[in-house]
Formats: sequence, structure tokens, C-alpha cells
Amino acid sequence: MPDEVDFDPRDACEAVEKTHHHHATSIADPKLSRWMRLVSLSTAMLAVVAAIAALESASLANEALLEQIRAAQLQARASDEWAFFQAKGLKAHMAIQTVDLLSANHPGSDQTGKYQQEADRYRREQTELETKAKEFERQRDEKEHESQRLMHRHHPFAYCVTFTQIAIALSAIAALTSRRPIWYASMLVGIVGVVFLALGFSGGG
Repeated sequence: MPDEVDFDPRDACEAVEKTHHHHATSIADPKLSRWMRLVSLSTAMLAVVAAIAALESASLANEALLEQIRAAQLQARASDEWAFFQAKGLKAHMAIQTVDLLSANHPGSDQTGKYQQEADRYRREQTELETKAKEFERQRDEKEHESQRLMHRHHPFAYCVTFTQIAIALSAIAALTSRRPIWYASMLVGIVGVVFLALGFSGGG
């Protein structure tokens, strides 16, 4: 099971805001100041996307883990039922052997009918236990399938967080170095993250 995404976009936003404030107070170029405001705004938007994706990713991962735990519990119950099934089978076999011995050594004994009834009862109980065990296994398979489905939905959100983290880091570098090409690259990476977010909400991935 993948680890939960641990990401706080506020740290990156604060770094960009500090850089923006530094440039605003030390540089008189109005064009650069407007560009820095755009960098701050785009970084804040990326942080929102990352926060949404991180929340969805963690939620889906937790739900998938819970489904796996439920599947394990159902498997344990099915194993118990199969163990009882085998025990009943052993008792039925012993009762049948007793019937055969009584029939061979004491024909017409009253005990023969008694053990035959016990053997029949054990076989009926076996049938009931087999039905319960198979039902638990069916429910287990459903839980495992649901867990896999949730993890499949989790992956696009996790990828979104990764790409938006990279985009935010590039934005911070662009703000520190005043290099617009780096900011353009961060926007391209951020768009990839947004695409993964859309895939996550659409159920793709």
C-alpha cells in the first residue's frame, strides 16, 4: 500500500510571497513587479490544486486500506468455516466407520441407527458450513476488488501532487532568479498536474 502524500503547499507559497515582497521593495521595474504578482498568483493556484489532490489521495488510500482489512477479516472467517467443515467431515467419517463395525459385528443393534443419524447430521452441517465459507469468500473477493478500484483512483491524485510540487518548486526558483523561462516550465508541469487531477475525479488513471 503506497504511503500517504505528506504535502503542505503553504510553505512554498510563503517562500514565493517573501520573494515577491523582496522584489517589490527593491526593484522599481513595474513590469517585473507585475510578473512577480503573476508568479505569486499562479503558485497559489497550484497550491490549491496540490492541497485538493493530497486530500483525495490520502482519503482514497485510507479507504483502500480499510477494504483490505475487511477482506482479511472475511478470509479469516471463511478459514474458520472450512476448519469446522473438515472437523464435521472427520466426525461423519468416524460415525460411518462405527456403523460399519456395528453392522458387521452386531447386526440389528440399536446403536447402528444412532450413529447413522449422527453421520447424516454431520453431513448436513458440512453442507451448511460449506455454503457459509463460500459466501465469506465471495464477500472477500468483493472487498479486494473494491480496494484495487480505490487504489486505481488514488494514483492520479498522487501523480497530481507530485507534479504540482515540482511546479511550485520551479515557480519559487523562477521568483528567486527572475527567470521567466523557468516559470513557463513550472506552468507546463502544473498543467500536467491539473490533467491528473481531472483524471482522478473522472475515475481514470
